Amino acid sequence: MPLRNWRMGAALLASLAVLPATYVHAEDKAPAGASSAEKPSDTSVTRQAIEWSQERLAELDATIAILEKNAAELQGRARAKADASLKQLRDTRDAYRTKLQETLDNSRTWTEAQMAAGRKALDDGWTTFRSETEAYLADVQADFATRKAVLTAQIEVRQKALQDSVESLKADAGKLAKSQRAAIESRIAALDTQVEEAKARLTRLKEASSDSWESAKQSYADVQKRISETYLSIRKSISDAVK
Repeated sequence: MPLRNWRMGAALLASLAVLPATYVHAEDKAPAGASSAEKPSDTSVTRQAIEWSQERLAELDATIAILEKNAAELQGRARAKADASLKQLRDTRDAYRTKLQETLDNSRTWTEAQMAAGRKALDDGWTTFRSETEAYLADVQADFATRKAVLTAQIEVRQKALQDSVESLKADAGKLAKSQRAAIESRIAALDTQVEEAKARLTRLKEASSDSWESAKQSYADVQKRISETYLSIRKSISDAVK
């Protein structure tokens, strides 16, 4: 599979990272006159954004696990290059883990500006890891099976994170007044149906041949886009309901 297709897959994965951190509860808004640079950052939306980075860390681990299997099958100069690239990937992953832990440990006392800097550092580490992964695959001239294994492993991690986000959504909906819950729970049921469809399309993605890969990948991206739109719409409704 050409490197162009791998980049398309990486773009798809990046689009899945927005779900848990794109809404703000009414109680998350800063009081009038408060400076975001001075206000301690203890808002739930900020912490959710940082905690989402834990799912990214799991994705980094899953990627490295696949590439380690690939490297073990190589020999000679190809193996040496792969091992060097893997070391760099592990170093980037470890730096990401350290920064994540530091940010989580300080999330209740850091100002908004400090939290924003911490989140940017995590985003930069994530971008670096993705670039290094692409470089590894290009350097070892990875075959379709390896590229497919990397992408599907990453998506599986995202799929689990999505399920966790949906469960959190249900829990928040359950705290609403009965008169507010009915309509939202009906929409959550529709979201559940979309999530099941995504699971089915992920299965087809895993089974796809090189000829059907692009079609299967686009099919998964389409349902994921609908899930994102539905999730964000429901989350906004819940946020509006508690104002």
